[in-house]
Amino acid sequence: MSVALFDLGQRLRAATLARPVARATFAPVLPPIDPVAVALTGTGDGMLVRATDGTRMTTGTGSGALSALAELGVSIGPEHRTLVIPDRDALSRLVELARATDPASSSAAAAAVVGWWSQRADHPGTGAVLNVTVACSARWVLGVPPGDERHLPVWRTWLGVADAGPHGLLELAAVASAGQTLSGLDTFAEDDQHSWGYFATRLSDPKTSWDWRRRDNRREAALGLATRCDAAELYDSLRLGDPLVATRESFSGTVVSGVVSAASARGLIEVTLDHLACRLRENAAIEGSPGYPRDVPAGNGRGPWLHGRVASTRVTTDERLVVTITDAVVRPGPAWIGQRVTLRPRSVDPRQQRSGRQELHRRYAARRSWLSGGSAPAPRRRDVPLDVVVAAAE
Repeated sequence: MSVALFDLGQRLRAATLARPVARATFAPVLPPIDPVAVALTGTGDGMLVRATDGTRMTTGTGSGALSALAELGVSIGPEHRTLVIPDRDALSRLVELARATDPASSSAAAAAVVGWWSQRADHPGTGAVLNVTVACSARWVLGVPPGDERHLPVWRTWLGVADAGPHGLLELAAVASAGQTLSGLDTFAEDDQHSWGYFATRLSDPKTSWDWRRRDNRREAALGLATRCDAAELYDSLRLGDPLVATRESFSGTVVSGVVSAASARGLIEVTLDHLACRLRENAAIEGSPGYPRDVPAGNGRGPWLHGRVASTRVTTDERLVVTITDAVVRPGPAWIGQRVTLRPRSVDPRQQRSGRQELHRRYAARRSWLSGGSAPAPRRRDVPLDVVVAAAE
């Protein structure tokens, strides 16, 4: 079994049942806060913006297109609101309108909020922007070719949403965020609120002439990239805490399952895996829980059942992959030998991420060059949001 075959099996099941099949056990997005849904049609001066907050619909076109948002009360205030959009292209077009808006117009505040939405959209897991097609794809699989899931009309058809405008977007957002939210996403809500407060304060400070349209300086760009990379790492880590996602990743080797075959008092544990596919490399920090990937427990604040570091891997004569874990710490319980366990990369700690960003900010704010003092930073690989990679290439 491979990930490709697992995905194919889900698509065939969805096609047979003529309904979406769950890709995730929990809602992969935060519930929207006082949402504003926006749909755009046309191009250039003829672009039409339609927006709704669920109670009334507004429209705008041409140079005053963002008046549709201003009429719904989109402005700088104490609390941020969630933007609901059909796809990333819609947000890009909305940002173009915002940048072209006259700073002295009545829509200037709405344009600034669009600029903030654009920044937060680069952070996977954010509750500031809800991309409907991405959210639905993270939660369900359809009985159609994978490329068709990028199109909003396909999701409306399969989820039974008749409205093709902004009201339909709110319906899809409500469905995608319904039920129990993935544990840990509240961290992104806190980051959204902190970012909004900083953005609003900076924009309204009369002592500065800061313009949100201006390109970031080197320090801002470096710190912004750090927050985006942290968000991508944290979101991917949290997703592995979803039983259905963990089950899928068990066929790629990111998550592995097996039986404890040996243990010693020196903190060494050997786990004989069910499959040869394993992406847990030597010296990688890992954690584990009893049972199969489908039994992954929801976050309970108690920490992992097992954590340690991969010391080595080997293949036995009967073609079984054995992972040796060193510095292993196991929660007290029944005998370990013969215990079924599921291993995964160590969960990302958002507190450590924030501490690292604060230290990075402190160093960049120093008068002297911190690059010329101290030891050279060790190179390491990090996941970067795809949108950031594309923007850098452009």
